[in-house]
This record gives sequence, C-alpha cells and structure tokens, in this order.
Amino acid sequence: MWIALFPNWKSYRYVFLKEEGRTILSFLLEHNFYLECQKIPKGQRNFILTFLENPEKRLFLKLFRPGTLKRNRPKAYLKAYSILQKISAPLLSPYFVFWKNPLLCLLLKESFYGGMIFPYLEKGFLFESSFIQSLESGQNLLKKLLSFLYQLHERGVYLRDTKFTNFYYTKEEGFKIFDLEGISFLSSPLSTFHRLKDLAPLAMSLEWIGIPDVRESLWRIYKNFYPRLTVKDYLLYQRLIEEKKKRRERKLRKAKK
Repeated sequence: MWIALFPNWKSYRYVFLKEEGRTILSFLLEHNFYLECQKIPKGQRNFILTFLENPEKRLFLKLFRPGTLKRNRPKAYLKAYSILQKISAPLLSPYFVFWKNPLLCLLLKESFYGGMIFPYLEKGFLFESSFIQSLESGQNLLKKLLSFLYQLHERGVYLRDTKFTNFYYTKEEGFKIFDLEGISFLSSPLSTFHRLKDLAPLAMSLEWIGIPDVRESLWRIYKNFYPRLTVKDYLLYQRLIEEKKKRRERKLRKAKK
C-alpha cells in the first residue's frame, strides 16, 4: 500500500460522466490518499484509493500504461460509452475519464498516460458464491444474466469478454456492463456466430469454478430466447468453450514457470 498525492492531476484532459466528478477531482487535487493495488492486468493497473483523512471514503482507480502500439484506451472507452448511452444499455459509469498523449508519456518515461475513477462498490459484482448459494438461486441468476446478454445482442452489442466477473448486478438495478475493453457494435442484431463467441467465455468461466452442467444450462436458457440455434451451432459452441479453456490452461502453465 502506498501513500500518495497524485503529482500531476492538472496536466490531464478530463471528461466528467457524473455530476459528482468535478467534486471528486477537486478533492483529489488537495488531499493525500492510500493506493492499494488490486490487480495487474497487462497494460494497466487497478487500485483501491482511500483518503487518509477519511478512510471510509474510497474510490476505484484504473490507470493505463503507455506503449508504442497501444490505442488511447480512455478515448476508446468514451466512444463505447457514448454508443451504449444512445441505445440505453445499462452501464456502470465512472465519475470521470482522463488522459494525455500516450506516446509523449512513453517518451518522457511516465508510468501512466490516463485512466478513470469509479465509485468503490463492495456489492454488486458477481463472484463464485453468487451462483452456488443454492441451485435455484444460481439458475435464476443465470437466466437473468442470459436475458440481459440476449438483449444486448439484439441491439448489436458484441462484448467479447463475457466472464461472469465482468458483470455488475443488484436486485434493485439489475445487470450492468462494467468492462468495455474489446467491445464492438454492429448496426444490426448479432449473427449466431458472434452470439456463440460471447456465450463461450461465460460458459467457460462458470464451468471453471465448478458450476455443474453449466454448459447445457446456458445453452438451453439462451436457446429459449434465440430458438434458431441448431445442432451445428451447438457443436461450434462446445468447440469455442474448449478453445477458451485450453487458452486459460496454457496461460496458467506459463505463469507457473
């Protein structure tokens, strides 16, 4: 855990997506905070930000590292955010997004070129326990998730990374999208192939944590929403899941070396 006063907040360009965003930024400019690294994905760092003067006040901070061939991820996020807003897709919004020129930051050897600040939410993200509390509650949650995913597919939203941990859910608000990395938008409802490509990571991630018969359950539930699925599609669905599973296994083996 680090104690930090972010040295150059003022040098970034900002887009505020919540009314409280400007207040949050003003507070960050004037107060020290702890930074606790939560996750280290490639090309970014995720932190829990806790203010020293008020430890109960927390934020989620995602920072992006510069690279020679990398797109401007904050600007790509804003583009996807704008499209999702236009089609009224439920989305967990950050307070604000900020960035500088990634290549210039790389030349100046700066650690980060931009990022975004979210509310810190202890509840709402899906975990293993969300699906295994009971068979009935797990099946009901899966039906709601697949209904949400089907509605996105009908609007032309292709998520790509549909691991169950990338969805936010509460009984009051329903499902929301959180991670927009890799998301694409089509001008018409998704093809069967793209739907299966979205279903496979979800099935693999749930199977990985030991949810029984989840492949069949997921297929059966989604087919109720999208009856045109065929036996040939089912075989492709199985192959895509196996490919995802092998890719994760290779990644884990590589990490252990």
